Amino acid sequence: MVDYAFTDLVGDENVFFAEYFNKKPMLRKKAVPGDPRDILSLRKLDRLVNLEVVRPPYIKVNLKGTGVPEQGYTRNVVIQGQTVTDVVDPEKIYELFRAGATVTWCSLNQIVPELRDFTRLISDRMAVRTDSVAFLTPTGKKGYPPHHDPVDLFIVQLEGTKHWKLWNPPAERLSDAAQYTLEGLGEPEIEVSLEPGDVLYLPYGTPHAAAAEGKASLHLSIMMRPRMWKDLLQQTFEELVADAEEFNEYPYIGELRDATVESVFKEKVRALVARLESVEAAGELDRLAELGRHMDGSSRGSAFEAIANLDGLGPDDLLRRGKAPLTFGQDENGRTELTVNGHKIAVPTPIVETLAALGPDASIAASDVFPGVEALRSTKAAQGLTRLGVFELASAG
Repeated sequence: MVDYAFTDLVGDENVFFAEYFNKKPMLRKKAVPGDPRDILSLRKLDRLVNLEVVRPPYIKVNLKGTGVPEQGYTRNVVIQGQTVTDVVDPEKIYELFRAGATVTWCSLNQIVPELRDFTRLISDRMAVRTDSVAFLTPTGKKGYPPHHDPVDLFIVQLEGTKHWKLWNPPAERLSDAAQYTLEGLGEPEIEVSLEPGDVLYLPYGTPHAAAAEGKASLHLSIMMRPRMWKDLLQQTFEELVADAEEFNEYPYIGELRDATVESVFKEKVRALVARLESVEAAGELDRLAELGRHMDGSSRGSAFEAIANLDGLGPDDLLRRGKAPLTFGQDENGRTELTVNGHKIAVPTPIVETLAALGPDASIAASDVFPGVEALRSTKAAQGLTRLGVFELASAG
């Protein structure tokens, strides 16, 4: 599979952010390198729909502009003695598609690992939540009437062709989805037949309409969920007050409240303002961006593989502090309570002293984690702590 990059979707990033992002739609012909079917294909969807794991709302069907009730394309199956009542029936899906229905695959990045990787190209760069939705439309059929979505979109044509009309977003953008008439929209800003590998960018609120042409169309819509200033400020506020004892008092604010409550409220507002004014903007924006990169649908990990690899940990293997949050208790008879991800364990105090002295960029051999004992015992202790996330291999990415 091709090693895709964000620039495959947007081209010159400076141009994209200066001229298109959050301003107007953009078209890039033949933008995706290689065979677009490597991202997602009809063959992959055939394989997916025939698994007994796909259930609504991951799949939806729209026929003649109207959603088909879930009972119209699901069935009951028995899995390990338990009945599951809403598993997709492949034959019903195929019959609806033959009848002209558009099949929509929602949040495929939560099901297909390769699409999760592809979607993360955007979430990593844009620091927002992203979701991949695939639209399979029969020949000559319109999927949905002209509408806008309250999300930014990257459209990637994968198979077949689809005719698109796009209009510039209005000056006052609506936060909810809305439908239009072609007559009311006037002449489109962009009218194009997308071919495999072509990419469109639509800022949130961009009116658009699309229809498959001479062959069934499969395209991928990668939805970026915008975080407005109000969303970012709310996250900053929550971080500022999370551990602030001065905001933990429980006042009575009903009709019989004491007159002093109002003055205390003003004091709390001033205290909050003082905390907000003390925020270091660059660092806080970096924190908010990192939060955006790890929203639902974007996470990744290799814990199974990493834990299994620890079975062969040797005395000379280098370790560094893991990402798990740690708190240290008091020394009691040579052992110190260590809290890891909320779990409390009693650890020999020399190990805790080693941890406390280990800087964020420093590494240590497994044989040196428990000073004063033989290398094998120290390595076993290091192995157990690494499984808990206290350490990680220094060679890990």
